[in-house]
Amino acid sequence: MIGIVGSLFLLCQSVTFVFVLAFLVFPLLVFSFPTVMVKMFFLNFRRMPLTDYMNVSANNVRSIGRAFYLRGEEGDIGVWHVLPSSLSSVYREKGVHPCDDEMETLLSIEKYPIVLYLHGNSFDRTISHRVEMYNVLSALGYQVVAFDYRGYGDSDGYPSERGLVNDSHVVYDYVKSLCVKNAIIIWGHSMGTGVATKLAMDLSIDGRPPLGLILESPFNNLRDVIMNHPFSLTVRWMPETMVRNLIVQPLQKVGLTMETDQRIVNVSCPILIIHAGDDPVIPVKLARKLRDAALAASRDVEYVEFENERNYKHKFIYTAPELQKIVPEFVDHCREMLKASF
Repeated sequence: MIGIVGSLFLLCQSVTFVFVLAFLVFPLLVFSFPTVMVKMFFLNFRRMPLTDYMNVSANNVRSIGRAFYLRGEEGDIGVWHVLPSSLSSVYREKGVHPCDDEMETLLSIEKYPIVLYLHGNSFDRTISHRVEMYNVLSALGYQVVAFDYRGYGDSDGYPSERGLVNDSHVVYDYVKSLCVKNAIIIWGHSMGTGVATKLAMDLSIDGRPPLGLILESPFNNLRDVIMNHPFSLTVRWMPETMVRNLIVQPLQKVGLTMETDQRIVNVSCPILIIHAGDDPVIPVKLARKLRDAALAASRDVEYVEFENERNYKHKFIYTAPELQKIVPEFVDHCREMLKASF
């Protein structure tokens, strides 16, 4: 009997310890060491070993592509340029691979609009669900330019929100310098939607907005994405003032803001938001809030939500057959709006 009581007492002690550690110590650690939380937000240390970043086809990209580097603030930025599948087939039928100069020239062909893809956190541009989206877009007739922010993949440096946005500007400006009048659609996924929206806002304020902005599985702001993430169960008990003072403000002080709902109101190009109803990482309600923020500011925004039973979750919207209709129609709408602006 004494043994049972002793065991129960030890169990209660263990449960209490875990409770204190998870529900009290964790928020205090975030408050005291916000840079650790920033690293957990970016997750750039997660990567696959032995990745060949310079061999595009070895990473299951179906169309012809070019791997190269651009010079950023903190060193090299690893970039891929993937051709539309129809154009890729022409070269393959000839048994020819276009040289670097020719690949750059192809960016100016207006028949093949350009999608600048900004990926989410963890891993890099070679991970399978991102590559599959490149393949989908390539099959739809788009040129895809994908890159790794500083600290991801084969790109030099260490990630920060400002740094990711600056790297995006470097790649966008490179593409824009070569594409002349060709259209550029900015596409962001997950964390990349925050970077993409900031990039589109900067360009809009500068009077040179992109043709359009596509946000796949986005969130509205830093506070909500943290408090709705599966890992946030240990802090959901906290009142709003504690969340703000212990978590959000310390992160903002070290440069992590992700104020997408505030930034989207200053985006002047058309916006497409797509989200899966069963997304377990970024709940669909955050995408709806972002949509509502854009609508409240009278932005040109289209919203597409896929039903839970489609099982697209956070990474598998690329399997949606509707993309073959949704994306081209959105690009056509963007072009119509551009013509109407002249």
